[in-house]
Amino acid sequence: MLDIKDKPGAISKSEMRGHFERAINGTQALKSTTPLGAVTINGVFSHYADSETDTMWLGFAIGMRCAERLAGAMTTDPTAA
Repeated sequence: MLDIKDKPGAISKSEMRGHFERAINGTQALKSTTPLGAVTINGVFSHYADSETDTMWLGFAIGMRCAERLAGAMTTDPTAA
């Protein structure tokens, strides 16, 4: 199973999950079709129980990390894009 890991200098998995769930809950079409039931292991979020929700989560989290890297590159080299 794919997993998003926390790493130094990057947005945390927990913070990304909050953004993801707010985006889902803030969009009526997604809220009614995207179950947010979570699977936890040792009391820590692991993944979403619904495989389609989990796939959406992974894409969202990867996109956030990519956007974060691009934003960092833009601050050091405005021509990098």
